[in-house]
Amino acid sequence: MSLGIVVHDAYHGKGVGTALMAAALDLADNWLQYSRVELTVFSDNEAAIALYKKFGFEIEGTFRQYVFRDGALADVYAMARLKK
Repeated sequence: MSLGIVVHDAYHGKGVGTALMAAALDLADNWLQYSRVELTVFSDNEAAIALYKKFGFEIEGTFRQYVFRDGALADVYAMARLKK
């Protein structure tokens, strides 16, 4: 399962990302029986990386110059969470 979450700037720090992640992982774990959930995140997005780590995701690698963002190529991390 690949997962994407985006929270509008006006709602950062209000628990929206945590609620979305909890709901997505509940679906993955308890309904779809996925053993692995993976995602990519910009390597400079410290808040998102902290959120994902809180839910057990680990950085598995870096995709260097993976995407064009704000006029420059940006790196992203590949992160995954394995069901225990």
